Amino acid sequence: MHDSSTCPICRTLPAGQALTDDAFDALLAACREELAAKQERFQQRIAGAARWFYEMADGSLTIGDTRFGMTPIGTYSAAQQSWLWAWANEEFPPMAKESAAAVRDLYVVTGLRVFVGPSTPASPADAMSCVAFAVHQLGAIAMFRSPSEDPVLYLAVFEPRVSAA
Repeated sequence: MHDSSTCPICRTLPAGQALTDDAFDALLAACREELAAKQERFQQRIAGAARWFYEMADGSLTIGDTRFGMTPIGTYSAAQQSWLWAWANEEFPPMAKESAAAVRDLYVVTGLRVFVGPSTPASPADAMSCVAFAVHQLGAIAMFRSPSEDPVLYLAVFEPRVSAA
C-alpha cells in the first residue's frame, strides 16, 4: 500500500489540506513523469507478446506467457467525455472494486473531490491524469490500456505472480 510519508513524490505535500494549484500541478507532473518511465520499462518487458487477457475475478492480467497482478483503475468514454472510477463500476466484481478503492485515498493527499466521486467529466488528457495518479497511489509497475473502442478500460499492473509449485 502507498505510504505518502515515505514517498519521494508525496512526502513534501501538505498533510490534511487541499493542494494549491501549484502543488497540484507539481504532483500531477511528477505522477505523469513516473508513469512514463514505468511504461517504458513495461513495454520493454512485454515486447513481442502477441496475446493478452485479463481476469477481473482474480485480479490477473496475462500478457504472452507472463501473468501479472492487476487492479482496475477506471474507464474512459470518449462518447460521453467521462471518466468512471473502477471502484464505482457496478459491472465489476466485488474483489475488483475493493482493490480499486485504494485510489480514493488520493482525496486525503490532494483534497480534491474528483477522487471520491464515482465519475467526472473528462477529456482524454484528464483520463490519463487519473491513470497516472492511480498508478502512483497503487504502487503499480505500469498501466495497461485495453484496446477496446468505447469505453476504454485502464488497469494498474503489478509484478508477475509467482505460482506455488
